[in-house]
Amino acid sequence: MKKILAVGALAALLSGCAVKYAPAERRTQTFDEPEVGVVTTAEVGDHLLRKGVLVEENVLSLKTMVDGFAYDILPGDYPQLGQNQGEQFFQPTGVVRNPLADQFQSISVKDTKPDQICVVTVFAARACYDADFEIAKRAAARDASFQQTLIYSGGVGKKINIGYREFSNNSARPAFNNDVEYDLSTSREIGYKGALLEVLKADNSSITYKVIRSFK
Repeated sequence: MKKILAVGALAALLSGCAVKYAPAERRTQTFDEPEVGVVTTAEVGDHLLRKGVLVEENVLSLKTMVDGFAYDILPGDYPQLGQNQGEQFFQPTGVVRNPLADQFQSISVKDTKPDQICVVTVFAARACYDADFEIAKRAAARDASFQQTLIYSGGVGKKINIGYREFSNNSARPAFNNDVEYDLSTSREIGYKGALLEVLKADNSSITYKVIRSFK
Protein backbone atom coordinates (compact mmCIF):
# COMPACT_ATOMS: atom_id res chain seq x y z
CA MET A 1 0.00 0.00 0.00
CA LYS A 2 2.85 2.37 0.88
CA LYS A 3 4.42 1.68 -2.53
CA ILE A 4 1.15 2.53 -4.29
CA LEU A 5 0.86 5.79 -2.33
CA ALA A 6 4.48 6.66 -3.12
CA VAL A 7 3.98 6.09 -6.83
CA GLY A 8 0.80 8.15 -6.79
CA ALA A 9 2.55 11.01 -5.01
CA LEU A 10 5.43 10.92 -7.50
CA ALA A 11 3.01 10.99 -10.45
CA ALA A 12 1.20 13.97 -8.94
CA LEU A 13 4.53 15.74 -8.42
CA LEU A 14 5.64 15.14 -12.01
CA SER A 15 2.29 16.21 -13.47
CA GLY A 16 2.64 19.57 -11.71
CA CYS A 17 6.14 20.28 -13.03
CA ALA A 18 5.25 21.39 -16.55
CA VAL A 19 6.09 25.07 -16.95
CA LYS A 20 3.04 27.14 -17.88
CA TYR A 21 3.19 30.18 -20.13
CA ALA A 22 1.03 32.28 -22.42
CA PRO A 23 1.40 31.18 -26.08
CA ALA A 24 3.77 33.24 -28.23
CA GLU A 25 2.20 36.00 -30.28
CA ARG A 26 2.76 36.03 -34.04
CA ARG A 27 2.31 39.15 -36.14
CA THR A 28 0.76 38.96 -39.60
CA GLN A 29 1.84 41.70 -41.98
CA THR A 30 0.60 42.28 -45.53
CA PHE A 31 2.72 44.14 -48.07
CA ASP A 32 2.14 45.38 -51.62
CA GLU A 33 4.90 47.60 -53.01
CA PRO A 34 5.52 49.93 -54.69
CA GLU A 35 2.22 51.77 -54.63
CA VAL A 36 0.11 52.06 -57.77
CA GLY A 37 1.04 55.14 -59.85
CA VAL A 38 4.38 55.84 -58.14
CA VAL A 39 7.35 56.20 -60.53
CA THR A 40 10.14 53.85 -59.39
CA THR A 41 13.62 52.99 -60.64
CA ALA A 42 15.16 49.55 -60.05
CA GLU A 43 18.47 47.99 -61.02
CA VAL A 44 19.12 44.51 -62.40
CA GLY A 45 18.28 41.95 -59.71
CA ASP A 46 15.96 44.29 -57.82
CA HIS A 47 12.31 43.60 -57.10
CA LEU A 48 9.92 45.50 -59.36
CA LEU A 49 6.80 44.42 -57.50
CA ARG A 50 6.26 42.53 -54.24
CA LYS A 51 3.01 41.37 -52.72
CA GLY A 52 2.24 38.90 -49.99
CA VAL A 53 1.64 38.01 -46.37
CA LEU A 54 4.45 37.69 -43.85
CA VAL A 55 4.00 35.98 -40.48
CA GLU A 56 6.63 36.99 -37.93
CA GLU A 57 7.58 35.42 -34.60
CA ASN A 58 10.21 35.99 -31.93
CA VAL A 59 13.28 33.82 -32.41
CA LEU A 60 16.27 33.30 -30.14
CA SER A 61 19.36 33.23 -32.36
CA LEU A 62 22.31 31.57 -30.62
CA LYS A 63 25.62 32.60 -32.22
CA THR A 64 28.07 30.22 -30.53
CA MET A 65 27.70 26.83 -28.86
CA VAL A 66 26.96 26.68 -25.13
CA ASP A 67 29.16 23.99 -23.59
CA GLY A 68 27.56 23.22 -20.25
CA PHE A 69 28.18 20.53 -17.66
CA ALA A 70 24.68 19.02 -17.90
CA TYR A 71 23.55 20.38 -21.30
CA ASP A 72 25.05 21.67 -24.53
CA ILE A 73 23.07 24.10 -26.71
CA LEU A 74 23.96 24.16 -30.40
CA PRO A 75 24.09 27.40 -32.43
CA GLY A 76 20.95 28.14 -34.41
CA ASP A 77 17.48 29.69 -34.28
CA TYR A 78 14.97 28.71 -31.58
CA PRO A 79 11.33 29.85 -32.16
CA GLN A 80 9.46 31.22 -29.16
CA LEU A 81 6.91 29.01 -27.43
CA GLY A 82 5.52 31.64 -25.05
CA GLN A 83 6.24 33.89 -22.10
CA ASN A 84 5.18 34.35 -18.52
CA GLN A 85 6.23 36.41 -15.48
CA GLY A 86 9.37 37.97 -16.93
CA GLU A 87 10.59 34.84 -18.71
CA GLN A 88 10.49 33.85 -22.39
CA PHE A 89 10.39 30.19 -23.43
CA PHE A 90 11.74 28.74 -26.70
CA GLN A 91 11.79 25.38 -28.45
CA PRO A 92 14.70 23.20 -27.24
CA THR A 93 15.48 21.73 -30.67
CA GLY A 94 19.27 22.09 -30.37
CA VAL A 95 19.77 21.01 -26.76
CA VAL A 96 22.05 18.01 -26.15
CA ARG A 97 21.65 16.33 -22.76
CA ASN A 98 24.31 14.68 -20.62
CA PRO A 99 23.05 11.09 -20.08
CA LEU A 100 22.98 11.69 -16.32
CA ALA A 101 21.06 14.97 -16.56
CA ASP A 102 17.27 15.33 -16.32
CA GLN A 103 15.13 15.46 -19.45
CA PHE A 104 14.33 18.99 -20.65
CA GLN A 105 11.15 20.64 -21.89
CA SER A 106 12.31 24.06 -23.19
CA ILE A 107 14.97 26.74 -23.00
CA SER A 108 14.29 30.16 -21.52
CA VAL A 109 15.63 33.66 -20.97
CA LYS A 110 14.72 35.64 -17.85
CA ASP A 111 14.37 39.41 -17.87
CA THR A 112 16.56 39.51 -14.75
CA LYS A 113 19.35 37.54 -16.48
CA PRO A 114 19.34 38.81 -20.11
CA ASP A 115 22.80 37.36 -20.86
CA GLN A 116 21.97 33.77 -19.93
CA ILE A 117 20.07 30.90 -21.52
CA CYS A 118 18.43 28.42 -19.15
CA VAL A 119 17.59 24.81 -19.96
CA VAL A 120 14.25 24.09 -18.27
CA THR A 121 13.93 20.48 -17.11
CA VAL A 122 10.79 18.36 -16.82
CA PHE A 123 10.97 19.05 -13.07
CA ALA A 124 10.80 22.82 -13.77
CA ALA A 125 14.39 23.24 -12.59
CA ARG A 126 16.75 25.48 -14.60
CA ALA A 127 20.38 25.07 -15.61
CA CYS A 128 21.55 28.52 -16.76
CA TYR A 129 24.62 29.41 -18.82
CA ASP A 130 26.19 32.60 -20.15
CA ALA A 131 25.59 32.76 -23.91
CA ASP A 132 26.04 34.95 -26.97
CA PHE A 133 22.56 35.35 -28.46
CA GLU A 134 19.90 37.80 -29.55
CA ILE A 135 16.12 37.72 -29.65
CA ALA A 136 14.54 39.24 -32.76
CA LYS A 137 11.52 38.95 -35.01
CA ARG A 138 11.94 36.61 -37.98
CA ALA A 139 9.70 35.14 -40.66
CA ALA A 140 7.85 32.17 -39.20
CA ALA A 141 8.54 29.12 -41.37
CA ARG A 142 5.71 27.20 -39.71
CA ASP A 143 2.98 29.63 -40.71
CA ALA A 144 1.37 30.57 -44.00
CA SER A 145 3.73 33.25 -45.31
CA PHE A 146 3.39 33.87 -49.04
CA GLN A 147 5.08 36.22 -51.48
CA GLN A 148 4.85 37.02 -55.20
CA THR A 149 7.52 39.13 -56.85
CA LEU A 150 8.70 40.41 -60.22
CA ILE A 151 12.48 40.83 -60.68
CA TYR A 152 14.26 42.89 -63.34
CA SER A 153 16.80 40.78 -65.26
CA GLY A 154 18.05 43.42 -67.71
CA GLY A 155 17.54 43.81 -71.44
CA VAL A 156 19.03 44.44 -74.85
CA GLY A 157 17.67 47.08 -77.23
CA LYS A 158 13.90 47.19 -76.97
CA LYS A 159 13.62 43.81 -75.23
CA ILE A 160 13.69 43.34 -71.45
CA ASN A 161 13.60 40.25 -69.24
CA ILE A 162 11.45 39.89 -66.14
CA GLY A 163 11.55 37.03 -63.64
CA TYR A 164 8.51 35.89 -61.65
CA ARG A 165 9.09 34.19 -58.28
CA GLU A 166 6.83 32.76 -55.59
CA PHE A 167 7.75 31.99 -51.99
CA SER A 168 5.69 30.01 -49.51
CA ASN A 169 6.60 29.52 -45.84
CA ASN A 170 9.99 31.15 -46.46
CA SER A 171 10.89 28.74 -49.29
CA ALA A 172 10.93 29.24 -53.06
CA ARG A 173 8.32 27.44 -55.18
CA PRO A 174 10.34 26.51 -58.31
CA ALA A 175 7.34 25.02 -60.09
CA PHE A 176 5.73 28.48 -60.18
CA ASN A 177 8.84 30.45 -61.21
CA ASN A 178 9.12 31.81 -64.74
CA ASP A 179 11.27 34.15 -66.85
CA VAL A 180 9.59 36.21 -69.56
CA GLU A 181 10.93 38.46 -72.33
CA TYR A 182 8.97 41.57 -73.33
CA ASP A 183 9.33 43.62 -76.52
CA LEU A 184 8.85 47.30 -75.63
CA SER A 185 8.57 48.24 -79.32
CA THR A 186 5.19 46.46 -79.29
CA SER A 187 3.91 47.88 -75.98
CA ARG A 188 5.32 49.84 -73.03
CA GLU A 189 2.97 47.92 -70.70
CA ILE A 190 4.03 44.53 -69.37
CA GLY A 191 1.88 42.18 -67.36
CA TYR A 192 2.06 38.89 -65.47
CA LYS A 193 -0.32 37.11 -63.05
CA GLY A 194 -2.73 40.04 -63.12
CA ALA A 195 -0.04 42.65 -62.42
CA LEU A 196 0.46 45.44 -64.97
CA LEU A 197 3.45 47.81 -65.20
CA GLU A 198 4.18 50.72 -67.52
CA VAL A 199 7.85 50.91 -68.52
CA LEU A 200 9.04 54.51 -68.88
CA LYS A 201 12.71 53.77 -69.55
CA ALA A 202 14.86 50.64 -69.54
CA ASP A 203 18.38 49.51 -70.39
CA ASN A 204 20.66 46.65 -69.41
CA SER A 205 21.39 48.09 -65.96
CA SER A 206 18.15 49.70 -64.74
CA ILE A 207 14.46 50.26 -65.40
CA THR A 208 12.11 53.15 -64.60
CA TYR A 209 8.43 52.24 -64.37
CA LYS A 210 5.18 52.67 -62.51
CA VAL A 211 2.65 50.09 -61.32
CA ILE A 212 -0.75 50.30 -62.99
CA ARG A 213 -2.17 47.24 -61.23
CA SER A 214 -0.72 44.85 -58.64
CA PHE A 215 -1.03 41.05 -58.50
CA LYS A 216 -4.57 39.75 -58.07
